[in-house]
Amino acid sequence: MYRSKLALGTAIVAGLAATQIASAEGPSPRATTAQAGLSVTPAIFESTARSGASGTATVTNSTGRKLRMTVRARPWRQSARTGDVAADRRRTLRGVSLSASSFTLNAGATRSVNVTLRRVPSRRSQYGALDIVGKPTRRRKGINVTYRLVSSLRFNPTAGARRLRLTAGGARVAGRGSRRTLVLRVRNAGNTVDPVGGSVNITGAGGGRSGGITSERILPGKTVNVTLASLRGLRKGSYSASVTLTQAGRNRLSVTRRFRIR
Repeated sequence: MYRSKLALGTAIVAGLAATQIASAEGPSPRATTAQAGLSVTPAIFESTARSGASGTATVTNSTGRKLRMTVRARPWRQSARTGDVAADRRRTLRGVSLSASSFTLNAGATRSVNVTLRRVPSRRSQYGALDIVGKPTRRRKGINVTYRLVSSLRFNPTAGARRLRLTAGGARVAGRGSRRTLVLRVRNAGNTVDPVGGSVNITGAGGGRSGGITSERILPGKTVNVTLASLRGLRKGSYSASVTLTQAGRNRLSVTRRFRIR
């Protein structure tokens, strides 16, 4: 299973002979192509969530071998503990259809696959992965590589249907010793994957600190432990954390949570 905090906008190819990673959630989205491998463009497929909305993903085979391809639209799974996401290979993405799900692709050839949102979910958005697997049509002696490519599908809500809402649970200390951090359970009660960031101010008898919160994407309806700050150097005792969470450039939630370092 391939997990990544970037996987809401990441393409990953896995294989023994070729590896390719395209990260589109960093400061400057880009795709890195291996000398011989499988690629898909765009790395992030985006459209507005309307019934019948469609676009094209293009798969390119530069492996030097003829491949038998399977393509599926999958929902994401997201870990509450780490925020890591992975395509759920046991399920298909509801309401999304593909013009081709099985085909062969000659060496050096490309194939376009139309992606269509047939049905808009009640939350007015849909997010998932395009899961592409390529296997050589002919086996050779020695190592035979299976290539897997995972890219991002985003059907974003229309401007009128866009909802940005966050809720917060309790804060707790995670880790031990110098690796202790303060984490807050944050739920995305909205319908976008706009990154969640913010700031925190920690005060207590054993010291204090303040700083920014590293942004991360949370899938609609999911709850993730967001790391607020390192607790390294703070003495045992009771503390208070004042937290402001931001999304899409605005403050969305301010909460105060008490916690204890033991």
